[in-house]
Amino acid sequence: MRKPRSASIVGAGCLLFVAVWLLAFETEDILLIKGAKLYTLGPEGVLQDAGLLIQGGKIKRIFRKDEKPALPSEGKGRVIDYSGKSIIPGMVDAHTYLSGYYRLLENTESITSDLVALAAFDALNPEVQEALQSGITTVNFSPRNENLVAGISSVMKLPNSQTDMTILKKEAFLKISFNAAAVRPDRAPTSLMGAQEMLSEKMRAVRGNRGGVREGVFEQRAILRLLDGNLPPMIAASTFAEINTALKWLETWRLKGVIVGGEEAHLLSRALKEREIPVLLSPFLPSYPEKMAANAALLAKQGIAVAFVSHMPEGEPLWLRLSALMLYHQNVSQEEALKTITLTPARILGVADSVGSIEEGKDADLVVFLGEPLDLRSQIEAVYINGRNVFEKGK
Repeated sequence: MRKPRSASIVGAGCLLFVAVWLLAFETEDILLIKGAKLYTLGPEGVLQDAGLLIQGGKIKRIFRKDEKPALPSEGKGRVIDYSGKSIIPGMVDAHTYLSGYYRLLENTESITSDLVALAAFDALNPEVQEALQSGITTVNFSPRNENLVAGISSVMKLPNSQTDMTILKKEAFLKISFNAAAVRPDRAPTSLMGAQEMLSEKMRAVRGNRGGVREGVFEQRAILRLLDGNLPPMIAASTFAEINTALKWLETWRLKGVIVGGEEAHLLSRALKEREIPVLLSPFLPSYPEKMAANAALLAKQGIAVAFVSHMPEGEPLWLRLSALMLYHQNVSQEEALKTITLTPARILGVADSVGSIEEGKDADLVVFLGEPLDLRSQIEAVYINGRNVFEKGK
């Protein structure tokens, strides 16, 4: 039996719609950028009048000045001319509370290693868009400093209305805090020494019960993964005493870790270098940035991996660029200064294979500036994540 003519027309219309949608999707998936100054922060260095071919969310090809950027032979895709503008990789904020600051506060107990920060993330919070507009594309969303063992952080790419949240590491670090916020008179630990002993006692208990730890007991599992070296510690420590306590604890348990805060890390630079401990520095405060910049430069010049973080919403996203700028004024090269908010934090977080620099095969996470990236007068024109525009100035 023949189909009714109306059904045939409807079927043909549906096929035509699908074909047009697929063509539009395929075209949207290919982007050619040309004419820009690229701060690749990778092996290519700085490229003048360069281009990028982006396909499938990845950087498929980098065009140098003497090469003519072109779309693939089929000629499909968009072309954007960014002549006179600068492009850097998407910024990586390696320690932030954005969108979940109050939901992350759980300080009735000292040890909350079962808390996964990701559960408190709110993609619709205005702070997410604020970070995107400032060029931040990847974050380490972390528990706060009020608990000795605060929980597990997650590394993700920020979402917006056009893109979904991309989880790079669901369980990235176990947040430990020797920060003053974790020491309270009404709840153990009541001292820094007590904090170190309390943590070690918990670890000894879990290690002694290794055979009895069940996968479903999340608090036990997180500590066990810490002991096995499968969940590295990110340790909140700012003062000399706090950082020194962190280093002693790491040495006792033969662990590698990351210091976050690190305001007085320069006083322990030799030990940090010997132990190869990276430092995630709090952003420079506008009130006295010169001293903090000099201390950060001392760490960087000694070969210690240094990156700046925002602590949003305690800090402002613009402070990442400000911190890199102040470091640049301490006789650190512009590229090395930019790496402290891009490639170095990506390496510390263990995601540099996909983000942190502009290289063929990496994700197309980009920030486009009207001028130079370390000129605070230079506004951000556009931000891309996985090759898709997530922010456009004036839109």
